[in-house]
Amino acid sequence: MDIKAIRLKEFLKKTDSIYKNIIITSSRARQIIDDRFQELSVEEDIEDSDQLETLLENVDHDIAKPISQSTNEFMNEELEWREPEEELETPIDDLNEK
Repeated sequence: MDIKAIRLKEFLKKTDSIYKNIIITSSRARQIIDDRFQELSVEEDIEDSDQLETLLENVDHDIAKPISQSTNEFMNEELEWREPEEELETPIDDLNEK
């Protein structure tokens, strides 16, 4: 796997907030991890070491790390996200009147 630096201007291309971009990429990385975990959780019923060895032989160790994959998806504009709706704040005085 190649490691390369990301230019800050390119990373800030979608939104001007570096924190928002990091949250977007890290949330996608968590989704990737969850998907990979569910693929492996099917094999939880392993009863002997031979089954474990065959499982480990089938695991692709050259697969991209989740954060690298999510960052690449973000940089290639393959991700879609939406802003959470702001909660309407009711002033405390209005609550006391009811």
